[in-house]
Amino acid sequence: MSMMLKLESAFRYTLPLAIGLLQFSSAQAQQGSPNAQEAAGISLVRVNITTETRGDGETVVLDGRRIPNYHPKIIEMFPSTGIVLDASRHVLIFLGYRWADIQGRNHRIEIIAGQGQKLAGKLIGIDQSTGVAVVEAQEGSLPGTALCLRCEIRDGATVVTPVLEDQGISQFESAKIVSVTANGNESQSGWEVTINRRLPGIGEPLLDVEHRVLGFIASQKPSPQDPMGVHTVVFPMSQLLTSAEKIIQAKGDIRTGWLGVYLDDLPPSSPGGVRIRSILEASPAEKAGLLPEDVLVKWNGTPIRDALQFIRLVQETHAGTGVELEVIRAGNAMTIPAVVENRKPEENHGTIIFKFPDEISLPNSRVEGEITYLKSPGRPVQQDHPRIGIQIVALTPQLADYLQVPGQAGLLVSAVEDKMPAATAGVQVGDVIVSVDGQRFLDPGDFSSYVHSRSWGSKILLKVLRKGVERSTALFLKQPLLGQHRKP
Repeated sequence: MSMMLKLESAFRYTLPLAIGLLQFSSAQAQQGSPNAQEAAGISLVRVNITTETRGDGETVVLDGRRIPNYHPKIIEMFPSTGIVLDASRHVLIFLGYRWADIQGRNHRIEIIAGQGQKLAGKLIGIDQSTGVAVVEAQEGSLPGTALCLRCEIRDGATVVTPVLEDQGISQFESAKIVSVTANGNESQSGWEVTINRRLPGIGEPLLDVEHRVLGFIASQKPSPQDPMGVHTVVFPMSQLLTSAEKIIQAKGDIRTGWLGVYLDDLPPSSPGGVRIRSILEASPAEKAGLLPEDVLVKWNGTPIRDALQFIRLVQETHAGTGVELEVIRAGNAMTIPAVVENRKPEENHGTIIFKFPDEISLPNSRVEGEITYLKSPGRPVQQDHPRIGIQIVALTPQLADYLQVPGQAGLLVSAVEDKMPAATAGVQVGDVIVSVDGQRFLDPGDFSSYVHSRSWGSKILLKVLRKGVERSTALFLKQPLLGQHRKP
């Protein structure tokens, strides 16, 4: 019995699968029913994996100068959308190459179900060959996700992607398939399609108009054939479920062979082979003496066509196995022996670079007649617009990455004024404001304008990140009293 048939049998009674062949056409562009959309929003889950490591002592560079003996706690967050596999609360997520930054590190997992319910999760294992991971919710119950195992995508099809939200998934957006260049059910590399717009991101699911999961997005880049389209690789569910079943049966990781090279395909006019772009330090490739710009042409006598074939040859080789690589270096042919190893978890984060911005935007600093008239001490000061009493600066991309702000969006609190609404609510210097009343702000001026537009006595909901932990707090716009210090 094939692995596909085993999977269908194993999941038939726990998942609403679409087993029959589904062919899309331009006539099927209508959206699925509201009930199907609601069910998909409930059954898809958000999975947040957070890792914590310590810097090696020379991790941080500030304005071009390396800070010695500084060992910061480095918090990295890996958000994904997952599908519920069975009644045992197994959830499949697609990490791609991000698995190397997670495996072997201290981590915690949070699963956010469709109604915003937050559950603790446990990592069961990772298939290194595909980037599939299986996590398990430690409590509660999760409805199964509708899948389509034998769907076929055609030119003109409408597909659907979830809109990523903090409290689960409730909305979806549609996109159009412009063209299909590879069939995912026939190629282990997945569907290769051109889509009319960029999708949410790598590792997110792609659904049909009935809100059944077709597969997961593996890569996106501008299409060389269509300047208006995005070339997208999607791994179909039939492939990913095979990896999930292996992980669940093994109750752990599925390890593969590894050499530690980054490769580039040669032009189509070349006779074959792949070029080494770079080599990881202390990797089997470096130990063997391979160099960047070497062209790999044969693996144990087997001609190498492209990077994908070479990667498969490496992954299918057991650790400790010796291989012979035929290489062309600077026009000279040579044979280099190498020993395949298991990939080790990433230990070095590289260098985290901070650079102070050349221009800092402060909140509205115009001198205005904020005091209409003064009453006796202890009475409110009359002001023409509310303030919450903070100073903020926009995040640079490097600082946003270091502070783990999703989407590199947010505002950094640089000062907090005593006895003002922000201080009363517990806002601290170093907090990163990610949203106000559900709205995101990138510019300090826009943030200040929004606060000024509110009225005294009203309430705003502030969502901030503090040391990698997201929290919400309500700010009551209470007027300051006479005699309180006011920052500009």
